[in-house]
Amino acid sequence: MTVTTLAPTDRDLSRQAAPRRARFRRDAPPPIRLTQDDIAVIRHVASHRFLRSTHLLRLLEGRSTKKLVERLGALYHNGYLDRPRAQLDFYGVAGSAPIVYGLGNKGATLLAEIDGVPRPRVDWTDKNRTAGRLFIEHTLLTADLMVAFDTASQRAVDIRLIDAAGILAAAPDATRNSQNPWALPARITHAGGTHDVRVIPDKIFGLDFTQARKRSYFFVEADRATMPIMRSHPRQTSFHQKILAYLAGAGSNNSHGKRFGIGNFRVLTVTTSKERIASMLEAVKLATGGGGSNQFLFTDRASILASPDVLSLEWLSAKGEKVRLGV
Repeated sequence: MTVTTLAPTDRDLSRQAAPRRARFRRDAPPPIRLTQDDIAVIRHVASHRFLRSTHLLRLLEGRSTKKLVERLGALYHNGYLDRPRAQLDFYGVAGSAPIVYGLGNKGATLLAEIDGVPRPRVDWTDKNRTAGRLFIEHTLLTADLMVAFDTASQRAVDIRLIDAAGILAAAPDATRNSQNPWALPARITHAGGTHDVRVIPDKIFGLDFTQARKRSYFFVEADRATMPIMRSHPRQTSFHQKILAYLAGAGSNNSHGKRFGIGNFRVLTVTTSKERIASMLEAVKLATGGGGSNQFLFTDRASILASPDVLSLEWLSAKGEKVRLGV
């Protein structure tokens, strides 16, 4: 029996899928003409440090999913964005997870040129390559919350998001000129002794309620349940130590708020589970002599992702009360 193999027709060849680009190795594509959406994407990634493609789809609401994902690929292969290799761990356990993007060297140069500022001497390729999985996951948890507030404020007609850059720009000179303006010094009392510590929020932002003419400010703690709730030594980092440090700079003293020229603040903690929240509530009670505090509000990541509007989401205060931030 003779088998004849027919040559593929032009139509057959057109049906064959083009070879997929490597996810974590840049090709040499033709240069692209940047659009305003491209610049917005690069700026969003620079602001958050790392973002998933799904975050960017939310931030650029109304754009075609297919076209935006293709454009992210083009920005990566042209060097404006980067894809940290540590996310390969995600693909090992979660199948085809959304790709995580960081800032590329060409993206950093572009933003410096647009903003008219010197380009920082940072090799973003090296910086992204050395970013570990735990750091990336922690950054993405912070992004889950901040992207939710960003998109909610875009939809609201009377609420404006005040980002960390805006808060720092209006801060006193001493804060803006300090080596690390986000490091909040505090003197805490623990285990019968007094100790000087620092707490650095994962993010600081505000909400400007334009019609009501009031502003609320928040310090964010993104907790992936890797830090102990309590430790025996007060100088060892723990969630309990952070509570004491925030309490020391709040209230009528408000030294943490004064550092940025803002009013008093609340601490928003996003963590992994309701069981973890229960342990944190106990730590706040311990720090406040059993009274709890409405300054500390808690939710879990699943609730953030499931909520269509984070401004309507119910947070649990450390007094056991349910609080919405959009009112």
